[in-house]
Amino acid sequence: MRTITTMLLGLLMTGLAATAGASGGRGGWEKRIPECGKNTKAVKLVDYDEDTSAGGDKPIKIVTFKEKKKKGCWIDVNDLHPTQSAVGMGAVACKSGKIKRKADEGKLNDWLLEDNRWVPLVRGPGGKFYLTDHHHLSTAVLNADIPDKQKRLYAYLLKDWSHMKAEVFWENMKTENLTWLKNPDGQPITPKELPATIDKLQDDPLRTLSAWVRSSCGYVKCNPPGVTDDDAAETCAGRLSDVDCASAFFVEFKWAAHHATVPAVKSALAEGASCSQQAPLNQECLDRQREKLARVLPAAMTAAASPEAKDSVGTGAGFNPKPQQGVVPPCE
Repeated sequence: MRTITTMLLGLLMTGLAATAGASGGRGGWEKRIPECGKNTKAVKLVDYDEDTSAGGDKPIKIVTFKEKKKKGCWIDVNDLHPTQSAVGMGAVACKSGKIKRKADEGKLNDWLLEDNRWVPLVRGPGGKFYLTDHHHLSTAVLNADIPDKQKRLYAYLLKDWSHMKAEVFWENMKTENLTWLKNPDGQPITPKELPATIDKLQDDPLRTLSAWVRSSCGYVKCNPPGVTDDDAAETCAGRLSDVDCASAFFVEFKWAAHHATVPAVKSALAEGASCSQQAPLNQECLDRQREKLARVLPAAMTAAASPEAKDSVGTGAGFNPKPQQGVVPPCE
């Protein structure tokens, strides 16, 4: 009798576990995601529904989560090739800390599998994979204090231009707004001057400052597709619905360039506030940089609401004429 009872209890527990897995788990699909390679197929883009909270004046093209899961792949961050010259290492350091905690809690993989953290790629000459967004996330994963085997991201292929010659490839990248060919000083660079790998990205403190101004609603970015009305209400775009949210490409870079013209910012950064990328990152340098940026954030916020800012960043950059109070985001 005890044997039968034990068997029935075992079957019951197995059934409950299966039910829980079916209702609360991912169904195992993530285990079937292949490594990015020559057989990775480009995704199909679809028109995004304008009637949702993130809709804009014109239809935009998006990649659905279903399509990402169908054709997506995983890639080691060391195999990514940047399409911009710099990131804000201050923002990267904070994100690296969060990634470390997710890994320690056993939640990193699920966190990276969320729709908005998949990274877009273009396959270029020689089969190289070029990263067209999420440079900060990629750098944060690289610098996080986690095992090397966890330093990978989930990705999807936007374009397969591997058959093109280098000159044609980069012309297409520029035409499609898939690369930012300027250095941290705002000077034009050639594709050959881009960092070859993620670990060679430079630090641009203005990108960190730009992120702080954005999070304080100094300028307003549109909510990404899929944001619910409840979540949207907590964002700058939700709270400031009368402000035209940013629809232009490279908006963070444009605002960073404007911040560089603010006298207080220019003075604070004149002494040199950049921190070289290291593994681990130079926290002492980043702490000094954070103090400098915190001091000039009020001036950057005031300048962001000025008519000069609107002219500087151009249309579609989320200009907010209402001065906002700058808040230094916590480094989690």
